[in-house]
Amino acid sequence: MGRYISVKNLVIQMNRILLLIIPFLAFPLFAQENVKISDFHRLLIFNDKNQLMVAKIKDTDFWVTPGLYSQNKKLTNENLHKLASEYGLTITQPNLRGVFILKNKKTNIDSNRYFFNVKVNGGDIKTPDNIEEIKWLPVNEAMNVITFPHITMLIKQIMDYPDVEWGGTVLRYKEGTKLKSKMIKSFYSLNSDNK
Repeated sequence: MGRYISVKNLVIQMNRILLLIIPFLAFPLFAQENVKISDFHRLLIFNDKNQLMVAKIKDTDFWVTPGLYSQNKKLTNENLHKLASEYGLTITQPNLRGVFILKNKKTNIDSNRYFFNVKVNGGDIKTPDNIEEIKWLPVNEAMNVITFPHITMLIKQIMDYPDVEWGGTVLRYKEGTKLKSKMIKSFYSLNSDNK
């Protein structure tokens, strides 16, 4: 009868196995939570009249400035120039104006947001496939058109203090159907001479 195992011993063995397996199954879930950070790069594109380009995303009511998520956490100036070329534009060298953390209250996902100023130095404007409409507006008007308050808040800080690279943490959330944002870590200078 040495070959047969009692139900009680079988249950004990299965519990031991489960105790060994559960941490390995749970670890990837915890690791994924720590990896839920994305990098988004936003271009503030200005024309020769110092107007800011805003774009309406196709099949939505969302107005934004052009941007892209970086692949493999690696961004090069080439990617930013390529983004501008999707709009038919050539641009000056991107100038980093801010590095912000965006916290999303609904999803609990953090995102690093990089803002770059550029000037158009050539090309003919075209509308990418995912964009419905493009407008060139004075900055104050553009900020009234942009749908997301966190974008407007960050642009305002960058434009009010153009000689400083900024950091800060913003919470993005909704109250009812209204999009909202608020600073949860105040703006601070990233410039070594302004710290």
